[in-house]
Amino acid sequence: MAQSKTQNHASILQAARAEFLERGFQDTSMRTIARLSGVTLSNIYNYFRDKDTLFRAVLQPLLDAFEDLLARHNSDYYLTTDVYSMKSYQEHMLNEFMRLPQHFRAELRLLLFHAAGSSLEHFRDTFCERQTREGIRYIRLMKERYPDRVTGDVSPFFLRTVSSLWLTVMGEIVRHDELSEADIERFLSEYLAFGTAGWKALLGL
Repeated sequence: MAQSKTQNHASILQAARAEFLERGFQDTSMRTIARLSGVTLSNIYNYFRDKDTLFRAVLQPLLDAFEDLLARHNSDYYLTTDVYSMKSYQEHMLNEFMRLPQHFRAELRLLLFHAAGSSLEHFRDTFCERQTREGIRYIRLMKERYPDRVTGDVSPFFLRTVSSLWLTVMGEIVRHDELSEADIERFLSEYLAFGTAGWKALLGL
């Protein structure tokens, strides 16, 4: 009995995910995906324009999770000096950061280390450029809100480097399969404590 279009779509994504995770973007063959999915190669192109489109579809849940995280992280919720002193803010941030490696460990590894040749090859640069702009905006708004308290200046290049460091932190987590959830939570807690103290000093708080 022939599969429905919905079943074909799901079969292609399942096979593609397995192959991309195993081989990375460059070394994955569309013919292999066709064989594993049971969908002919010519028919796959009725669902996905090319290998890159399929690659992005496999990573779309992770990309959506990134967007949700950044939207919350860049929101006015954190536009307060309380974020540097109140335990509730630190716990909230820790829970936010824990979600990505908890739910997308394999996909993060694929995106950060095995996306060469795809349209996501320069994800790190795009991410850092975006977060640099957000960092500049954040500091400007904090100075407007707390003109007598926030007195420090931070260079754009430092903001970019810190953004890159955050991706490095995520990358180190997903590269080490031996890390338990408790290990990851401790590591991220240490990273946040380190970062919080640094930001307080840089902003003059």
